[in-house]
Amino acid sequence: MSPSTAKAAVTGPILTLNNGVRMPSLGFGTFASQGSEGETHRAVVCALNAGYRHLDCAAFYQNEGEVGTGIKEFLAANPSVSRSDIFICTKVWNHLHQPEDVEYSLQQSLKLLQVDHVDAFLVHWPIASKRNKDYSPMIGADGKYVIDDELTQNPEPTWRAMESAYSRGLTRSIGVSNFTAADMTKVLSFAKVAPTMNQIEIHPFLPQDALIAFCIAHKIVPVAYSPLGSQDQVPGTGEKVSTNQELNRVAEAKGASLAQVLIAWGLKRGYVVLPKSSNPGRIESNVQLVQLTEEEFEAVNKVAKGRWTRFVNMKDTFGFDVWPEEA
Repeated sequence: MSPSTAKAAVTGPILTLNNGVRMPSLGFGTFASQGSEGETHRAVVCALNAGYRHLDCAAFYQNEGEVGTGIKEFLAANPSVSRSDIFICTKVWNHLHQPEDVEYSLQQSLKLLQVDHVDAFLVHWPIASKRNKDYSPMIGADGKYVIDDELTQNPEPTWRAMESAYSRGLTRSIGVSNFTAADMTKVLSFAKVAPTMNQIEIHPFLPQDALIAFCIAHKIVPVAYSPLGSQDQVPGTGEKVSTNQELNRVAEAKGASLAQVLIAWGLKRGYVVLPKSSNPGRIESNVQLVQLTEEEFEAVNKVAKGRWTRFVNMKDTFGFDVWPEEA
């Protein structure tokens, strides 16, 4: 796409992290873009051309190389946009929580992304596991991750390595993902550099009111992954976020897509949202922000009230449950 057809940045409200770094509240999730070769590259170029300026990545997604080439292609075609205009987040996976491995993980991500620093570096899960000599996750006889109990119970060495990466300028901020209030309280008890954000699953079937309130009270920005819900059904009822009649009624009355309504709901609640897609039409539609009236906002809140359906839980892969009380 030529410079003349690239759209102006569409960032949503700009949120200021507790260390002063500014972050666009609309981000583009790259996890969905992991199919045929080149799919992530094309999705990233499409997203940046559509106006996204926040890319959410992770070592676990195994596609950071294509994110990097997508960024490089976009910047080459759009000299008016610089690297500093794009907020890039990546994450360290469970089996690389040993202090020296945290550095290894970040350096690998930087190489693949073709940048000398990221804007946010997160601990992907509050779970430490063991690795093989080739840096792959160690898998036990039961087919699950071999948990490092000591480092899971005491994440201070991991966090010290995160702080080191921050102090050396390899990342402009550090944070966590999938952490409970108890997990974050533990980190805050010893942190010299406090987490700036907590990336968690949030949508109308999992509104996370209490955890959002905890984060905001501690100046930690909530970041919503799966803000559009999931194609999975609610166990026992067969409901889906995408087919909920009340939510769709709000979208139809507004003349907007359901995705646009759910993105607007998250932004109005005051946190970052990370919609994801590999479909060019949906990528461009999702970035067309709409504003909810108070009545529309309350209609979505009414659907969300009292609900608690988590669609993302990797306990069967990890052999460790972050949320045992939800079993």
